[in-house]
Amino acid sequence: MTPRFLLVLGLALATLPALAQTAFSQSTRQITGEVMLLERIALPFGTSFMVDLVDADDRSVAETRLTVGDTQSPFPFTLEAPTDRALVLRTGLRAPGGQFWLTEPYAIAPGTDDISLPPLRAIATPAMGFASLLQCGGQYVEIGFLPEELRLRFNEQVLTMVPRPAASGVYYEQASNAATSIHLKDDSAMLSIDGAQLAECRVIAANEELARGVWNLTQIDGTAALFPSRTELVFFPDGRMSATVGCNRMIGGFQRHGGILVFGRMASTMMACTEPTMAQENRFARALDRVDGYRLSPESGRLVLTSGGAAVIEARRQ
Repeated sequence: MTPRFLLVLGLALATLPALAQTAFSQSTRQITGEVMLLERIALPFGTSFMVDLVDADDRSVAETRLTVGDTQSPFPFTLEAPTDRALVLRTGLRAPGGQFWLTEPYAIAPGTDDISLPPLRAIATPAMGFASLLQCGGQYVEIGFLPEELRLRFNEQVLTMVPRPAASGVYYEQASNAATSIHLKDDSAMLSIDGAQLAECRVIAANEELARGVWNLTQIDGTAALFPSRTELVFFPDGRMSATVGCNRMIGGFQRHGGILVFGRMASTMMACTEPTMAQENRFARALDRVDGYRLSPESGRLVLTSGGAAVIEARRQ
């Protein structure tokens, strides 16, 4: 090899780390912001601050979790985000006992520049079950189907609607205001608010893999589950859930917003149980109260419920 060739080769090899670093730096960007609660309250110890990014198909792509108990808003956050796709940001706070506040879905366009968001406001959010998204022009609206009604969340308000007869698709309207309605057909929707029709909306359905089938518990808060085949955890698309953790049957509700997953208060039968199964049920209830997210692998049939990013409940599909 000639000295000139070796020099060129050496320069090329020397630039590879820099090129790799440049490529990596362009693949993600930093999103920063802060979240404010409308209520001026000190949150209790154990409150979880959740930041979640999903893509245009409502699949989770990035998240962060922090414990912010005994503090007041605003709550700052920083998140690394991919640059090559449209994203939707949600942030929320979940206090022990079921209190839940959530910001509006915030659209983020593809791009390489870091973003500093304006202050986001979180409001108390009632049950919405498996919350999906409507993309109405440049605005995102959250939609959730409950057993006998539908809820929409946008512009810092939650609208509850009831079903009405429809020639095609499904039709809902506000019981107290027929001028506010939504007509859904296939993957599109027409939404009217006080008689004003929004741009035609595209339905971005939530991934309901979580609600398909029965899950057997394998681990609860670091302890292997007793008799996993006798345990059951079932999610329903309308936001209901049930569990049998060894003896008693538990029922309650949950909310799924992108990668955010939280549970409400639970009710339980009061059967006489053995001491080990009662201990397992109590451990499950305490763990469920801390859940703020989940990871699901349909291929392997594994489900992990998380708190602060750490596994607290693990299950496998029956």
